[in-house]
Amino acid sequence: MSCLERTTDCEDIPGGGGSQLVVGGVPISPFPMLCVDHQPEDPMKAKTLAALLLCAGIPCQPGLAQAGAAEETRVVVESDGWQLVGDLVVPASEQPLPGVLLLNKAAGDRTPYRELASQLAARGIASLRLDLPGHGESVNRGRFVPGERERDPMIWDAEAQVLVAHRYLMSHPQIDAGRIGIVGASYSGEEMAEAGRTQGYAQAYVALSPGSFSGESIDGIDASGVPWLFIVSNNERFLTEITVTVQVESQTVEILMVPGTEHATDILEAHPDMAERVAVWLAERL
Repeated sequence: MSCLERTTDCEDIPGGGGSQLVVGGVPISPFPMLCVDHQPEDPMKAKTLAALLLCAGIPCQPGLAQAGAAEETRVVVESDGWQLVGDLVVPASEQPLPGVLLLNKAAGDRTPYRELASQLAARGIASLRLDLPGHGESVNRGRFVPGERERDPMIWDAEAQVLVAHRYLMSHPQIDAGRIGIVGASYSGEEMAEAGRTQGYAQAYVALSPGSFSGESIDGIDASGVPWLFIVSNNERFLTEITVTVQVESQTVEILMVPGTEHATDILEAHPDMAERVAVWLAERL
């Protein structure tokens, strides 16, 4: 279910009969929800709409009122001979929008991010769901097979492709280059951190079970000067030590621990509310 529910009458601002904003199953606003497919012509109603959205915890930004109309396009991003296949979602807007890069886990692909992309679009945020080298449809130079090679470059050298994808979003005419977030899962959490350390950070990061997160990347959390959210399951076998180290070493990181054993993007599929929670977190920081 989308966080924003339509009222029966889109012009009833404010009015009765709407649903409440629910994040993680918890209503967080006493206000009825609003139809935001268009900007009210009446300036007073427009101001009321903006105030209600802000009170509901949703950043009010240019283009949000048109966020219901989003265009999804299959794209191919070329990098070092790889043809990286992805899905670019851009909500309709007259102003450049924030953008979020969504990166797969090892031996996974971009499909688990579909709901998160939808939740971001509902908040006026563009997104690129991307298959990194050797994963999903990005296999023109080979496919990653777990355990086949020690320190497989498709995994350990993917920071170069993260950087190219980041620059792709920054150069898109409908995306604000200064408001980019990146979501990494498992190994791609480390790759996005390494890309940030070497070539400049994005404006916000979400790491889903970053099991290979290095000491350098942990040190870079606070040094980056941007917000980080770690999401892990409380019974993940290989994340306990990293999670404790991050808690001890970083003064700014936010850590969300959820029940279960799911890893990386499996967390999104096991917890249906998680996509919305991540989208809200990113919307407040981009």
